[in-house]
Amino acid sequence: MKNLSRRNFLQLGGLGILGAASAYNPLGNLMIARAQSEITLQTWGSFITTNNALLEGALATWAATNDASVNINFTGFDALADTLSTAAATGAGPDAIMMLHARPHQFSEALVDVSDIVNEIGDANSGWFGVAEEACMVDGVWRSVPFFVAAHAMVYREDLFAEVGFDAFPETYDDLLVAGTALKEMGMPLGFSLGRADGDGNNFVFSVLWSFGGAVTDADDNIVLDSAETRMALEYVQQLYNDAMDPNVATWDDGANNRAYLAGEVSCTNNASSILWAGRRDGVDFIESTNHALYPAGPAGRNQFGQVHSFGILNSSENIDATKEMLSFINSDTVWQLLGADGFAFLYPLFRSLEDDESMAWNAEPKLGAFKGLAEDVHTHGWPGSPSAAASQVASDFVLSDMFGSVAVGAASIDEAIATAVEQIEDIYGA
Repeated sequence: MKNLSRRNFLQLGGLGILGAASAYNPLGNLMIARAQSEITLQTWGSFITTNNALLEGALATWAATNDASVNINFTGFDALADTLSTAAATGAGPDAIMMLHARPHQFSEALVDVSDIVNEIGDANSGWFGVAEEACMVDGVWRSVPFFVAAHAMVYREDLFAEVGFDAFPETYDDLLVAGTALKEMGMPLGFSLGRADGDGNNFVFSVLWSFGGAVTDADDNIVLDSAETRMALEYVQQLYNDAMDPNVATWDDGANNRAYLAGEVSCTNNASSILWAGRRDGVDFIESTNHALYPAGPAGRNQFGQVHSFGILNSSENIDATKEMLSFINSDTVWQLLGADGFAFLYPLFRSLEDDESMAWNAEPKLGAFKGLAEDVHTHGWPGSPSAAASQVASDFVLSDMFGSVAVGAASIDEAIATAVEQIEDIYGA
């Protein structure tokens, strides 16, 4: 079992988390009977390291009072995807694992039905945001426990946008092109990944496609990518790339936009709150001119992709009941009052009850105010059609990122890029 340090033990005790466990050794060596359940949890390791420590400490406390031990493995997004693929193929893996986006649909046959605890958590917390159901419910069954959406916004330099005549962030993509063109002329282009970036890249291309009225599938799950709306979106991104963007975006990975912004190479990108957090940590000289704004609206309105994080229990687990209890605890007010306040708006709970809580970062920090409410309006893979294993694979195979990127750099015409993408999508959907 992960032992609490004296400092973390006292911090958690002061916040009322230890409860009955406070009678144990104050040095943190929690003396319990031999654990009956040995739970392994693989989860994403936050860039906010204190968040990892808080989760680890809270789970050690939970384990101490529940005849259990919890072994947490903090990893990156790629490792989570690899573990899921391996577990689905071999039937072996951790008891619980964090999943991104609509992957509960992609790996549903390897996951336990968790409807009982998801319904209990939702009932106790004013219900779930719609995107939680989109991502985690498969054919009427909750296959994953919603945890948080990594709220995304436009991250931009207020000082530089003001220099080109924009005292507020552009409301529309057309106005963003105007601002970006002027910013590129002054040597500070925009930076939105058109490479194979699972988080920020997919977030950008899906959001743009939807906001121009395009989609992979319609509400009846027909493949509709080949459309006038998709062509408008591609024409727009091609012009944005040529006139307003850093040319390197075509090869950016998920961390490249953060690095470029913090190095003072771009004036704007799409991201969660991690850029502002890292800039303050590292003392970047211009960081306090950074702010956040909603994504712009397109001809079809403002439609944004949401990066959902959830926990699935693998059906190979020998500790299903104990793991369910642990995941219920992770979604309790006790834990969220710690993680949400410390998480700098990156962790936005997928239930509704804490949205107006004064301790949550989006209510406490003015520069994070743009994140508030985003969980209400975002969508996951497959929208406006059904989330599905196929919809998830379209994103994990970077079909749209490749389509937009190839047009932007001139490697394919719009017709060629759409035809290639449609062929890949038809193969994935078995059409």
